[in-house]
Amino acid sequence: MRTHKADVCITGIGVVSTLGNTLTDFTEGINRFQHSLTLQSDPHTFKNNAIPVSPAQGIDTTDPEDRLLSIGKSAIRDALHNRGDNSLPDVRRMCLIVGSGIGFTDAYFDDPSKYDNPEYLSSLAQSLAQSAGLHCDAVYIGNACAAGSQAISYGMDLVQAGIYDLVIAGGVDILSRAVCAGFLRLHAMDPDGCRPFDANRQGIAAGEGAVFYTLERRESCMENRPMYASLPAAGITCDAHHIVQMAPDGAEAVRAMEQAISRAGADKTEVDCIVAHGTGTIQNDRLEAQMIRTCFGEHTEHIYVTAPKGVLGHTGGASGAFGLLTAISAFTAGKIPSIANLEKPDPACSLRLVTRQSVPYTAKLAMVNAFAFGGTNVVLLCRNERDGHNDANCSN
Repeated sequence: MRTHKADVCITGIGVVSTLGNTLTDFTEGINRFQHSLTLQSDPHTFKNNAIPVSPAQGIDTTDPEDRLLSIGKSAIRDALHNRGDNSLPDVRRMCLIVGSGIGFTDAYFDDPSKYDNPEYLSSLAQSLAQSAGLHCDAVYIGNACAAGSQAISYGMDLVQAGIYDLVIAGGVDILSRAVCAGFLRLHAMDPDGCRPFDANRQGIAAGEGAVFYTLERRESCMENRPMYASLPAAGITCDAHHIVQMAPDGAEAVRAMEQAISRAGADKTEVDCIVAHGTGTIQNDRLEAQMIRTCFGEHTEHIYVTAPKGVLGHTGGASGAFGLLTAISAFTAGKIPSIANLEKPDPACSLRLVTRQSVPYTAKLAMVNAFAFGGTNVVLLCRNERDGHNDANCSN
């Protein structure tokens, strides 16, 4: 089938993560760690409670609102700087789209004075735009673990439709006491750290961070602007099966995968890398493996599968944006990062999992999965453009 040339391209990247705050740091880190998360306590957030956490680097403030805004603002500004923000005054139509699973929830409960402001919990995008010094439209998407991916997908739609010349889209979340309490109550947190697809896995580990991307039409990238990758299409469905559990047949998640491939004008055999949602929970990993096999059939044997949560922890609404960054880092490094903490693959997760060490391979078309509470499934396709005429400068 003819390869579709996407209209939307990534021209800038900003990241704040446990691995560092540049694409280079992230790429080196995710290819270095095979065993990362251990039992530890985070004095900023969880006091003396020893649970597996993965804090972001370079953020000192402990106040939940300040921490969220500091992490988000840094990633947004770095994305624009990476793009070349000296040209920003020439952008007439710009929008910031922020995905976050927990948003200001911890800050809300920490400060009773905020209880009188009914708009506070939905004000994150406007607050980040103001904090980053942006004068533009701002949209907040609070859709749990799929929020960052959905923000990017929505940004793609707005750019393709010509509504905006530049969209800054991504996800941000912080280490949250509310989230950790919920996962502990669900018995879904692994005390030994997140181990996606491992036979002995017990659940997630807590993470935080932000990734934002500048999205533009392809013709804008022709004018000597870096292009990290293109985004041919996305698929979004909702099974609405249960508030926290995935539908056992996985039909709607498979439909999201097929929807993305169809909209990209691609063939399933073109997909050679999948960045799995890979939460490390027993049910979700097995279902995701089942859904990948249902979608790709025999071609599954030819697709490398990785998952970054073993290193990053579960970054909530930022996790899909980090999944996309993992795909881009695979493009730039020319190798697929291994799944950290994966010692003994679960036989029920029969995939071509990258274990032990990174695999030298230049992926061409990556699929990035994000599945959220409430049944929202967001699948992004990301195409490697580095063999084209507009190679990216990867040392942001």
